[in-house]
Amino acid sequence: MKKQKHFHNIQTKLLAAGSIMGLLVLPLSACSLLPKEEAALAPPLVQPAKVQYNVAEVKQGNIVKRVKGVGTLTPINNNNLFYSEAGGRLKKIHVAEGDVVKKGQVLAEIDNGNLNFDIKQTEIDQKKAEIHLKQLQSQQADQYAIDIAKLDVESVQSKLQNLKEQQAKSVLTSPIKGIVTFVGEQKAGDIIEAFKSIIQVADTKQLQLLYTSTSGDEIADIKIGMKAGLTLNGKEFTGKVVHTPQDIPADIVAANPDLYKNSIFISIDSLPKAAHVGDSVDFEVITKQKDNTLIIPKNGLRTLIGRNYVQVLDQNTKRELDIEVGIISSTEVEVLKGLNAGDKVILK
Repeated sequence: MKKQKHFHNIQTKLLAAGSIMGLLVLPLSACSLLPKEEAALAPPLVQPAKVQYNVAEVKQGNIVKRVKGVGTLTPINNNNLFYSEAGGRLKKIHVAEGDVVKKGQVLAEIDNGNLNFDIKQTEIDQKKAEIHLKQLQSQQADQYAIDIAKLDVESVQSKLQNLKEQQAKSVLTSPIKGIVTFVGEQKAGDIIEAFKSIIQVADTKQLQLLYTSTSGDEIADIKIGMKAGLTLNGKEFTGKVVHTPQDIPADIVAANPDLYKNSIFISIDSLPKAAHVGDSVDFEVITKQKDNTLIIPKNGLRTLIGRNYVQVLDQNTKRELDIEVGIISSTEVEVLKGLNAGDKVILK
């Protein structure tokens, strides 16, 4: 009985040990049942994108440099009106800029005090002297009395002439039929300065074109005598450059540097009938031109500290070439050396 019990205990222990071993073997068996991992593939090679350049071929052609703008019609001659003597007081200015005036029209006057009264009284004295002379002559008075009466008439006439000359000097009148182009800043009561311009009057029939640029460099190539194409209200006509900043006398420039340092004046060959002072006129002046020369777009030219060069595309290879340039217009550049027709220039 004891032997059987002992055998049963041994058998129980063996079963338990077997169960434990089974549990240990199970994970290993389970691992062997999973699929094997595949080896990682290398990433595909990426081909670099081709660089695309914006290019233009060097061409043979004509190049023109021109100055274009909008000018204003202004009178050629201004009559400058002033007083030649100082000391009087300005009484009134009768006109404003832009007024159309007649020849002989009073434009300004100074206070002449009792001058008008004195003239009237002297005219009366002249009549009295002339009557007295006639009276003596009719009475056949002695020659001495008649001679004295004649001298009295001459004296009064001389005085009257002097007073009228003073009166004439007290007013400024227009010497022509025209337009007032300038009125000074003087006001009533201001003391008159000798030879200081008070009013300017211009002949509206004689006009020229005035163009003032924002920079003197823009008109630096314009010379006297260059032809100009003009357009007013769709009508085309012609003109010629008559003044540039280089040709205007220094004293005139000093008087108005803002105007004359950056301005050109163009005479007009045949002014349209509809043209008036102040009208805006489109103009074009060709300053340089050349035929049958090498040309590239302006945005193909590169500069660096005085160096002129381009980038060219040669069999898909980019390289730099120094060049010598000639005329440079608003859109094109003339190439004197460094390139050949057909070369491909890379644009900026």
